[in-house]
Amino acid sequence: MGKIPFVEALDTDIEPDHPLKIAIYVSSWPPGRVASGIVTYTEQLVSMLRASGHEVYILSPGVHEPDPFTIDLEQIQPSLLLRIWLKLKIRFTSIPAGGVWHAARISAALSQLVREKGVEVLEIEESFGMSLQISQRNIVPVIVRLHGPFFLTGVFDDPDTAMAFNNGRVTREGLAIQAATYITAPSAATLQAVMQHYDLSLENSVAIPNPIIAANEDEIWQIDQCDRNKMLFVGRFDSLKGGDLALETFARLAELNPDLTLTFIGPDHGVQSGSGTLHFEEFFRQKFPEELRKRVDYRGQMSHSDLMAVRTSHYLTLIATQFETMGYMLLEAMSLGCPTVATAVGGIGEVIQTERNGLLVPSQDVDAMVAACQRLLEDPELAARLGRQAWMDCTERYSPEAVATQTVDSYKAAIELFQAKRIY
Repeated sequence: MGKIPFVEALDTDIEPDHPLKIAIYVSSWPPGRVASGIVTYTEQLVSMLRASGHEVYILSPGVHEPDPFTIDLEQIQPSLLLRIWLKLKIRFTSIPAGGVWHAARISAALSQLVREKGVEVLEIEESFGMSLQISQRNIVPVIVRLHGPFFLTGVFDDPDTAMAFNNGRVTREGLAIQAATYITAPSAATLQAVMQHYDLSLENSVAIPNPIIAANEDEIWQIDQCDRNKMLFVGRFDSLKGGDLALETFARLAELNPDLTLTFIGPDHGVQSGSGTLHFEEFFRQKFPEELRKRVDYRGQMSHSDLMAVRTSHYLTLIATQFETMGYMLLEAMSLGCPTVATAVGGIGEVIQTERNGLLVPSQDVDAMVAACQRLLEDPELAARLGRQAWMDCTERYSPEAVATQTVDSYKAAIELFQAKRIY
């Protein structure tokens, strides 16, 4: 697939230089507390929106560092009348109580921001269909950002969890998407999958890539400054991110390259087997010889800054995910010019063009992963060329400046749609 299409400037009646007042919901704030692609996206977008003159308010639960532009949702108390109505809704519907109260707090905080600050638009993720309740109140236009709809990712969860939550959550997310004023997604593939699954036209939608700040040229990966015997995997140890596939790929590569080592960075969520959930160490003991464990440096969860500091010391990065909208585990590697082998799933195929800025392999194809990694190990000139082109793409295509401009255009389009609907 080709590169993700940039959004042309949308035709709106709002003045081009009109600064907006924007609210954005994010599940954790400030950045750095948890490893989350959504938080990374929000941080980079908000910084650029504010630098461009827009007024941005963050809505988030459990804020540790409140400020005038950050609303701690746990401190928001809905009105007495709304609380009574919510209790009745919880009692007579199957909607989880936590989701109902959370959406109510977002609505209450948003209403307050509209009254006191003149906020004009809300951006919120699709998760759990939280935005449905907010859209139904018609406070401001609601833009739903498709970071990872559950019907695409939930199939990789624990079977019991998927059975318990899948039907209700998938339905609620679909209703929330349908009710939104506008839809954005990091990739055209995600939009297409949503349209097909829910049988929606999504006329008011657009693909806008995630932003990434590319490193300075003197900070990017260099073949003479990395360890030629080190490969890196960043992601959860679970089926979705492909931690099990990464270990299987490394085990095969280790037979061909006796000095090769693997650094594995990410939390241990476990993978499913016939006997239940296997976590990292147990999986390793069951699958691989004991001596191979000495060649795997499993570091678990790391802070974002520590992770970025170790990326360029590794010769190649493997991404084995089974689905990705347009993940930061790929963009961060690209932003540092790291040679990368990645699975051709979701939006990854819109970012990586094989032989140009990385190597693409089919999902779950360990043979192909081994072959692609081995090719890079044997061809340092190819690795250097692919890594440098990936870095150049980040500077040109996925800069926060470019993404913020496209995002503001979508906000303005949503505001006009919302106003036109009210007049009608």
